[in-house]
Amino acid sequence: MKSVKFLSWETIEKKTRWIFEKFPSEKILSSRVRLARNIEGFPFPHNMSFKEGEKVENLILEKLIEYQTDEIFIIRVDKISQIEKDFLVERHIISKEFTENHLPSTVVIFPEERVSIMINEEDHIRIQSIQPGNNLRKAFRMVNRIDDFLDKKLNYAFSKELGYLTACPTNIGTGLRASFLLHLPALSLSGNIKRVFGAIEEIGIMVRGFYGEGTIPAGNIFQISTRETTGKEEKEIIEEIESVVKLIMEEEKKALEMLKKSENLKKKIYKELREIKEIESISSEEFFPIFSLVSLAEEMGIISMNRRVLKNLFIETLPAHMQFKKKMVLSSVERDYERGKIIKRKVRSLNV
Repeated sequence: MKSVKFLSWETIEKKTRWIFEKFPSEKILSSRVRLARNIEGFPFPHNMSFKEGEKVENLILEKLIEYQTDEIFIIRVDKISQIEKDFLVERHIISKEFTENHLPSTVVIFPEERVSIMINEEDHIRIQSIQPGNNLRKAFRMVNRIDDFLDKKLNYAFSKELGYLTACPTNIGTGLRASFLLHLPALSLSGNIKRVFGAIEEIGIMVRGFYGEGTIPAGNIFQISTRETTGKEEKEIIEEIESVVKLIMEEEKKALEMLKKSENLKKKIYKELREIKEIESISSEEFFPIFSLVSLAEEMGIISMNRRVLKNLFIETLPAHMQFKKKMVLSSVERDYERGKIIKRKVRSLNV
C-alpha cells in the first residue's frame, strides 16, 4: 500500500542510499538517466512567477501521487534546512541549483524504483534514476515508465519537428541525459587520463566532478555524461555512452596492471598512507584524493581493508552527512577537524 504520510529523515536516509551501494567495490559506481519535460501553456521555470510555479507544482503532484508504487516521499525543498538540502545534494537526489530556486520546489522520491523527480528546477519536470553499478538500461526503464505514465496525464510541451521542448537548447529532442559515475585511480596515477578524456570529449562526451555539472573532478571520481540530445534517438544515446565507458574501463584495467608491477610506487603509496596519520585537519576537497589513495592501495594489495569500512569512510566524511549524523551545524573548521579524526582512526587500524 502506498504511503504518503510524513516520514522521518532517518527513514529517508535509510531508503535513499543507492548512490553509495557500489562504493568502492566497483569502478562503475553508478548509472544515471535523466529526462527533462515541460508542461504546455506555462513558461519555462526561469520565466515563471511564484504563482505559476505553484500551479505547475500542484498539477504535477496531483498526477504523481496516482503512480502505482509501494512508497512515495514528497519533500518541499524550499521549506527544509540547509543541511537537509545539502544532504539530498550529496545523495544526488537533487541538484545544487535546485536548492537555490526562487520558485516552489518539490522533490518526489520513489525509493523502490530509485527515482527522484525535481519539480520546477531548470525544467518543470526532471525525472532521474540512479542505479548502483553498471545498470544504465535499468535506469532508463525506470524513468521511461514514469515518463509514460505522466505523458498520459499531462500535456507535454512538444514539437513534431524538434521533439520535447526544454529550457536548455542542448536538451531539446529526447530530453535525455545519460551518465556514469566512475572511480579511476589507476588511470589517473598512470598519467594516461588526459589522453583518454581528450579522445572522448572530441566525440561529445562530457567529463565532470562528483556532483555533476559545474563541478571539478576530485579524487579520481568522474561523471561521464552525454552532451546533446537533439537529432539522436534514446537508444543511440544509451549505446554511445555505454561503449565509451567500456573503453574507459579497459584503460583503467590496463593501468592498474601496470601499476601493480612497480615496487617503487607501492613504497610511495605506503609512505603517503603513514603521513595521513599526522594530519589533524582535512578539508572536503583534500578528502577525495585520500579516499582514492586508500581504495587504490587496497586494490593493489598494499593494505587489507574491508570495503564496507571504505564505503562508510566516504559517507561519514561528506559535510552534510557528518552534520546530519551529529544532528548539529558544524563550522567548516569543525568539520575539517572531525573529518581528520575519522580518517586517522580508520588509517590507524591498517597498521601502516
